[in-house]
Amino acid sequence: MGMSEAIQNVNSILQRINEMENELERLKIEVLKMKAESLPVEEVDEETLKELEKRFEEYKSGKAGVVSGDDAIKILSEMLED
Repeated sequence: MGMSEAIQNVNSILQRINEMENELERLKIEVLKMKAESLPVEEVDEETLKELEKRFEEYKSGKAGVVSGDDAIKILSEMLED
């Protein structure tokens, strides 16, 4: 494998990781929305709504924080336990 092939492979892997991170962020927003929608209206606190809005804006603007796969599993597990 030549040097340019190796660089191409690395770039390809990095692009896939980036796509996965974007998908995780989108799924996290989806879970937050589902969580908010499943609560009775009076139980949806202002903080949850603000967090959802903030994450959505960050995601739309491309400034979303990166979350590792392990962190995503932990976050989703915690959300499902609530």
